[in-house]
Amino acid sequence: MKRLAMNGPIAVFSDVHGNLPGLEAILADIDGRGVPDAICLGDLVGYGPFPNEVAELVRERGIPTVMGNYDQGIGFETGDCGCVYKTDEQRAEGAASLAWTERAASPGTRAYLRTLEDRFVLETPAGELLAVHGSPRRINEYLFEDRPDTAMERLAQANPYRAIVFGHTHIPYVREVAGTAFINVGSGGRPKDGDWRVCYALIDPRGPGEGGLGVEFVRVPYDRPRLMAALAATDLTTTFDGPAG
Repeated sequence: MKRLAMNGPIAVFSDVHGNLPGLEAILADIDGRGVPDAICLGDLVGYGPFPNEVAELVRERGIPTVMGNYDQGIGFETGDCGCVYKTDEQRAEGAASLAWTERAASPGTRAYLRTLEDRFVLETPAGELLAVHGSPRRINEYLFEDRPDTAMERLAQANPYRAIVFGHTHIPYVREVAGTAFINVGSGGRPKDGDWRVCYALIDPRGPGEGGLGVEFVRVPYDRPRLMAALAATDLTTTFDGPAG
């Protein structure tokens, strides 16, 4: 398991899903704040029209990245993205996304996705933080905010870190259970919480209180018309929330 020493604020994003304008907006915001460290929690590809460009930008920036379930499916050509669908509409959208991304992903992108890490341990002044895509147990497990305390406590006991940092659900939250902070960083490409702006988390291990962690969710507007124009040139059927009005 790879360990990374990080002493200052950490920018953490996840689930870009081929949204290059969204990723560019997040990186510009991080750069503008002068945040020295950034990590990505995976799912660079799928659903959006820029899988190769997103993977290349993250690779070029040298951003440590965890493998997401979509990265695994495309990188290893499994024919399965590890997704869970609740409706026929979602299932059809997912099938179109998987088929298109399998065709669009370049050999270089696939090779890069295969190199991504399973998880990281971040060594910080507040203690060790575990970074995963879905959960410590499974790459595609959904840890929603309404998970019962007993289930979260079992996860915390099995993974005794100051925090577990993850994505996958596309809905940001922070919840403290049994001395462990569960931090879902939301989606840097396709939010599902009613706010169209892409999201990432700023985690400050020098936050208030003993062993404290400061957590701020940052919402960033992006060039959605550019994304939608590129999407229209494909046979993807992906929906991306847009601004009201």
